[in-house]
Amino acid sequence: MKRYTVLIVTGVLITAIVVGFMVWKQGTPYQSRYYSPNHRYYVQKYHTVSLSSFMMAMPGQGSDMIDGYIRLYDQNDRMVYERFETFIRDVKPIWAGREVFLMGVEEMDNSPWILPQSSE
Repeated sequence: MKRYTVLIVTGVLITAIVVGFMVWKQGTPYQSRYYSPNHRYYVQKYHTVSLSSFMMAMPGQGSDMIDGYIRLYDQNDRMVYERFETFIRDVKPIWAGREVFLMGVEEMDNSPWILPQSSE
């Protein structure tokens, strides 16, 4: 009987962790969409709850540390790319033909997202 209880508790905990992660990863939309010049693609930022959300800050600094996902979608709302960043407030996409650079993400300077079709 004790082993059965341990298995049930373990199963409930694993389910709660998986569901919690899925809800956390989904995030909430942050700011408006950034459409490509031809409106075939758009970039949407999603805010996720993190430890930095609960840190104390000086007045005027409350919204500086917005962690979350930056996602690229096509015109049919299918996700093409996804990237987690710790400071998404000032990140903006730069559309360059079949490439998308995220201004404000240093690693994207040499490694842009490659689109299936041109954004112009």
